[in-house]
Amino acid sequence: MAEHVPPTGLPTDAELWRGVEATVRNVLLPALSDDWARAAAVQLVGLARYAQRRPADPTGDRAAELAAALDSLGHNALVAAHWRGDDVVDVADVLAAVAAVLVAAVDDDGADGDEVRAVLRPIAVRHLDEELAVTGPLVAAFRGQLDE
Repeated sequence: MAEHVPPTGLPTDAELWRGVEATVRNVLLPALSDDWARAAAVQLVGLARYAQRRPADPTGDRAAELAAALDSLGHNALVAAHWRGDDVVDVADVLAAVAAVLVAAVDDDGADGDEVRAVLRPIAVRHLDEELAVTGPLVAAFRGQLDE
């Protein structure tokens, strides 16, 4: 399927990144003999590929899902100690509360810890898995390897 061309005729972000990737991979990389310069060029190819395929930033949606889970656990003593949903003003506050609650649950062998591990932890793990699926291919590039 053809990519949508903006009415201005300007190249899309994907087209720009494909151009960067192709130029670094096919022109610059073959001309580099210095190992460190080659490693940097491979990393740039990896970043260009990542930029082409990364989805819209899911952070806001993820924070909203985590905040809703914390709200649903408001009766839980571990959550109550770290979460006051009406005071939350940004994503960092939500993530800080989630981290604090998960840390507190590690040493709690009671029902509160069990509930946090059953409700909040799977959401956080899923978010991490989703992020790794998108960013994982960068690992090879940052080891100096192209995935072709």
